[in-house]
Amino acid sequence: MMAHRPTASTGQGRSGRPGDSRQTVGGAGSAAAGGGRPARSNAGGRSTGAVRSTGTGRPASASVRSSAGTMARPKDDSGQPRPQRARTDRGADQRRGGEQRRSTEQRRSTEQRRSTEQRRSTERGQATGQGGRRRSPSRPVPTRGRPAGVERERVRVVSAPKPRKKPKSVRGRRVRKSAAARVNHKARGRTALVVMLALLGVGLTKLVLIQTVDAAAYAAAGENQRERTIDLPAQRGSITDRNGVQLAFSVEGRRLAVRPTLFADDRQRGAVADVILSTLADSAAAKGLTRAGLIKKMSGTKKYVYVADKVMPAQSDAILEKVRPLLLYGFPKTEAEPGQKVTQQDRLHLSITAKDKALNALVPDRQDVREYPNAGIATSVVGTTGWDGRGLSGIENRYDATLAGTPGSRDVDVDTQGTPIPGTVRGETPATDGTSIQLTLDTDVQYRAQQVLQQYVTEMGAHGGNVMIEETKTGKIVAGASYTPKQFLTDKSPAEWSNQWIADPIEPGSVNKVVTFAAALQKRLITPNTVLSVDGQITTGGITVGDAWSHGPVDMTATGILAKSSNVGTLMLANEVGVKDYYSMITKFGIGKKTGIQLSGESPGRLPVWSADPAKSQWTASTFANVPIGQGVSMTMVQLAAVYQTIANDGVRLPPSLVQATTTDGTTTETPAAAGTRVIDATTAKTLRSMLTATVQDGDMAHRGTAPAAAITGYQVAGKTGTAQQFVDGKYSDSMYTTTFAGFLPADNPQYVVVISLDRPGGDREGGTSAAPMFHDLGAYLMDAMNVPPSAEAAPVRDLYVNLGG
Repeated sequence: MMAHRPTASTGQGRSGRPGDSRQTVGGAGSAAAGGGRPARSNAGGRSTGAVRSTGTGRPASASVRSSAGTMARPKDDSGQPRPQRARTDRGADQRRGGEQRRSTEQRRSTEQRRSTEQRRSTERGQATGQGGRRRSPSRPVPTRGRPAGVERERVRVVSAPKPRKKPKSVRGRRVRKSAAARVNHKARGRTALVVMLALLGVGLTKLVLIQTVDAAAYAAAGENQRERTIDLPAQRGSITDRNGVQLAFSVEGRRLAVRPTLFADDRQRGAVADVILSTLADSAAAKGLTRAGLIKKMSGTKKYVYVADKVMPAQSDAILEKVRPLLLYGFPKTEAEPGQKVTQQDRLHLSITAKDKALNALVPDRQDVREYPNAGIATSVVGTTGWDGRGLSGIENRYDATLAGTPGSRDVDVDTQGTPIPGTVRGETPATDGTSIQLTLDTDVQYRAQQVLQQYVTEMGAHGGNVMIEETKTGKIVAGASYTPKQFLTDKSPAEWSNQWIADPIEPGSVNKVVTFAAALQKRLITPNTVLSVDGQITTGGITVGDAWSHGPVDMTATGILAKSSNVGTLMLANEVGVKDYYSMITKFGIGKKTGIQLSGESPGRLPVWSADPAKSQWTASTFANVPIGQGVSMTMVQLAAVYQTIANDGVRLPPSLVQATTTDGTTTETPAAAGTRVIDATTAKTLRSMLTATVQDGDMAHRGTAPAAAITGYQVAGKTGTAQQFVDGKYSDSMYTTTFAGFLPADNPQYVVVISLDRPGGDREGGTSAAPMFHDLGAYLMDAMNVPPSAEAAPVRDLYVNLGG
């Protein structure tokens, strides 16, 4: 039997007022009463209960209400009312919205569970009666209230829903998270907090240490970085000759330095080198500079390298002006990418820091330049200075501390670039300029002496030569020089012009014979006219010595022995004097010890020590056969000059001197005269001077001395020649000689001593034919230059031989 769905009844509500009839429609799980369809289960799995119909057709539940008017339900095409759409479950909407926000895995799990629940709900709905209660399939349906055989009309009504339980969670099954996702954020936060607090504690501790415990040390370090002590250089004293002619003085100069790492490339280095060479061309600063050498220095790894010394300020300014665009052009921008070059157009747009860095590739330092205006004159005596202004040789070295003075200082604050900050000068100590020195040299005489020496060395093919001129009454040296041709330079003579005249002793030869005659005269063993029979040879201490010319026994005066330079006659007189007195005399003349001249490198020469105790004596039987004639003993030119200065100064030896005066802060102080040493008495000295004039007299065999070439017209000349065999390879050579001449003039009023030596002059030359002519040329100039009046009379001609017979 087909059950019909009752329509909603029209009538008043319980209050008797017309109104809307309200009915509660079951959820989606309700079924029609007579349709036999199972009720739809909701999402929760519960069936919606049906409302029982009363006999009048009104719903038994008060939840179904009728409105005051009749609301017809819409009908379909057959005239039957359309089924009412079940109200949508709001919880399902919420669940669907939640499912969309969950992961794919959670949705899949929820859908599977829902499918299972719906299947179970369907099964339960099939087993449930119209009353909405679930019955067993074997239980019969009650038949009360209706006739037997009459089937009960089934009317489906909507009953009030039962209170639903709280829906279960729809989040789905939990998914196991990865280890990275299961991080304990609280623990991590606590760890970070601990670390931050620890770092903060360390920082605070360091801050406390800096501001309290180490505050003084850091303050001192800051002061050291900010404060600078700038040296104030002292002006080095000048060196002049006896007449005030400048031989050396200092001017402010520059020294160019480079910072290799600040150059952009080799092209820039080459351009800077070209500027330096072209600007310094033909100046002292260009000596030794080459393009390759400059580029090598500018390409090194050192931070600061000097490339040019003795640069004048004007030259330095010109170089900096020319290289400025070269240093800026092509320099990498500090603000740009590494390697980017600055173009000509944006060169001026460099920052101040970048410009300073570029221009600091070449910088000048102050360096006082020592000038030698009379270059080549007395160069070895005056000496030289190094790049730092310190003396290296000569007077510059010997009096370096006196000339240098005392530098001052100034304390200032500097910026980060090391530049003094204006207005921060404090604690200034002014510099004390050095003392100027006036030498005893005469520039004109020195120049002439060097000129004549070089001339004779060259003309005679000698290996070198020495010359010295000294005042007889003061010991002041007027000139002194040593010359060695370039082809004969050795370790002993490393330069053409040197101070060998004080540093390189020679065996003097016959010029040393005056010591023997001074001792004999002092002991009154002879007079100028004492006659001795002199043979051609003599044996002394087992050594046979002969004269330079062959002759038999001949009567010679003491003057003749000296003027003819007889070895045999001299040794005869030496034997008369004796070893002890001879040694005493030669040491009084200063042989074997330094003279004390104000130059570094003086040699004491060599004189064998004699002693009465044979165990202490260096003299042998043969020594006394050599020393009196100038062999086996060596002396410097300054020592040889001292011997003749003593004779010319009435027997008083004066120490030689090169310094005449000093000037400090404008005050000039003369060098005090040193006390002399009496060697022989004045009478002996005067007698010996008169005997020495015979050496230069001319005439026949009986009157001609060994050096008539040394005579000077108008002036009496006294002197002695010497020709000494050189000691080579352990023996005396028969072909290598040192020729000498030592003398003074005028002989009747001695003013100057002149000593000369030539090393191995060419040909068969002796002192009378090599050194004597040089003495003449130099002596004549000296008398004229020094305005020495001529001698009042010519020297007397003395007899050299008596009864000349062979």
